[in-house]
Parts: sequence; C-alpha cells; structure tokens
Amino acid sequence: MFDQVMPRYLPIDTYDATHPVLFINTHKELSDMAACAMHRFTVVRDLADTLSSLNLKDISDCDLTRVTRAVHLLMREGCAVLDVIQARALQREEGFRATV
Repeated sequence: MFDQVMPRYLPIDTYDATHPVLFINTHKELSDMAACAMHRFTVVRDLADTLSSLNLKDISDCDLTRVTRAVHLLMREGCAVLDVIQARALQREEGFRATV
C-alpha cells in the first residue's frame, strides 16, 4: 500500500459482509484519523481494564463472547485507521526525501 496511490475511500474489512460497507476517508486530516483510532483503542483498553478487575468464573460464556467480539471489532477498525496513517506518513517522508 505504501508505494501506490491510496484510494480516497478504503474499505474496512470486518468480515461481516460480502461487500464492505465501512470505509476510511484516506484524505481526512491525520489528526482526525489519529483521534478516531485513539478512541477505539481507549474503549478497548477500558474494556480490558474492566475484564481484569472481574472474577471471570462468574462471567457467562455469552457475556465474554460479546466483550471479545467488541474488542476484536474495535481493534480491527483502529488498526485499519493506523495503517492509513502509516501509509500517509511514509508517503510524506518519501516526498520530503525527493525534494531535498
């Protein structure tokens, strides 16, 4: 992805549809994309904090599955946004090297 032009809207593969319905606008400000990823990782961290303070023998399998699905989805989305940020940062660095 780093050596080619990024499409304006990049699909997020969440494995829940045959055709993607969620997309990242790769032209958004990097600060907006970083805030989006950060929000997802903060929610994941908070869920992990909650799980670490629970007595897991009292949690039902259904509840644990729900929490792990949420963590998985939020992590996939956050990582997809970070991939775009990284690609754009590398493109910017290449542009700086080319102009020097």
